[in-house]
Amino acid sequence: MACVLVHIDLDGERVSASSLVALAAGRQLASSWGATLYAALIVHDPDAKGAADSTGQVISAAKVPGIDAIESLLAKGGADKIVVALTDAIVAPLWAAVGTAWQGVIDHLRPRLVLFGADAPSAAELAPRTGARIGARLLLRARTTGGDEVELRDRDGGYVRASDGGAAVALIGRASEVPAGDEDVDVVVLALPGGADERVEIAGSSPAEVAHTLGAIVALADDAAKDPKVAANANTLAQRLGGVVLGSAFLDNKTPLAPELCVMIGSANADVAGAASLIRIGAQPGKLVDGALPGTIDLGLAALVERLEDFK
Repeated sequence: MACVLVHIDLDGERVSASSLVALAAGRQLASSWGATLYAALIVHDPDAKGAADSTGQVISAAKVPGIDAIESLLAKGGADKIVVALTDAIVAPLWAAVGTAWQGVIDHLRPRLVLFGADAPSAAELAPRTGARIGARLLLRARTTGGDEVELRDRDGGYVRASDGGAAVALIGRASEVPAGDEDVDVVVLALPGGADERVEIAGSSPAEVAHTLGAIVALADDAAKDPKVAANANTLAQRLGGVVLGSAFLDNKTPLAPELCVMIGSANADVAGAASLIRIGAQPGKLVDGALPGTIDLGLAALVERLEDFK
């Protein structure tokens, strides 16, 4: 029997809305073709122990967090069967991260048609590579149409029917209606060999360690802090901004700072991360600096504090 496969993107334990649109279209196509509709998702499991080949090992669905709610939603969306691929790689919408696990799903099911939600996070990366891996046509901006035979058309007029030879991969932008299925659905969980491609470093796979993620900081260099007037105005500036004054002992810490605003006085330097606005006093503007008051530190800082006083 022919197999229609829909890739399901997850946001935490929630199913992507775009993937549900693709699932609805897949239900229409599978019913028209007399095919089985599979919904497949990839879930991170740090303890996953894959098989020696890409077919994976079938294990209990109890290992998958939130599977009951996901199973119910996908079943109501029309899925006949659900495949969950467990991988020890951090799940990200990149082939380098989930390509091995996704290839295992493809090898296990050998689908006739693979559908992605056009706006789903994984679509741009996984859909073209899926087509290349299985030698399938890639239909961009495909849509379902009414009539006796369901067609998937792209902007150039190409389409695929159940009677066509070969496989196809399609990005679904919208469906005319969302058919409702029952909750009687089979769930297969595959422990796949995998892991991410070790040659690729995936940024953002774990939270960065940063300090002072809110408000403002005033970074005061040691040489500037020796001037009592400068030190006093630095503290006044911090009060006006609702922030804190940091000296070299903290600035030399390897933990990056991510405040909303960072004012650097004198030769102070800080490892500023994120989208912080950076202002320099007593130094020329440079790369990534949003503003600067060059010249003598005491005059520039005093003028800034006085100006802020007018906005009280």
